Amino acid sequence: MLELVGQVLAYSGIGLVVLVAGFFVIDVLTPGKLGALVMDGNPNAAILTATTLVSLGLIMWFAIFFTGAGWNGLDDALVYGAVGVVAQAVGFFVLDLLTPGKLNVICARERLHPASFVSAAVQLSVALVVCASLT
Repeated sequence: MLELVGQVLAYSGIGLVVLVAGFFVIDVLTPGKLGALVMDGNPNAAILTATTLVSLGLIMWFAIFFTGAGWNGLDDALVYGAVGVVAQAVGFFVLDLLTPGKLNVICARERLHPASFVSAAVQLSVALVVCASLT
């Protein structure tokens, strides 16, 4: 029982590391401090942040589920989580290249903008692609 608790804590720790890394990557891609924007009530920043975290959580669920239980899957889960973070950053960057204006600036605006929903869709779509690749 104690060993299983240790494994749960280890996988949870890896999941939290991936979520924090994903948050910081999106924070770097957007102007200003993303956490402050969310706490100031910025809806665009909140949509982007929430979708990024949910998407990475989904990736981690698939990574942990399909790498198998036990200590042997820890490194695989971490690698797949890192791939998810990178893939989401690339998806955000590519969407920014394909759309007029600067997506990162739009996501920092105080007024709700439709581009934040498109950005959220890209984050979720990239996560689903990464998840499907794990099956």
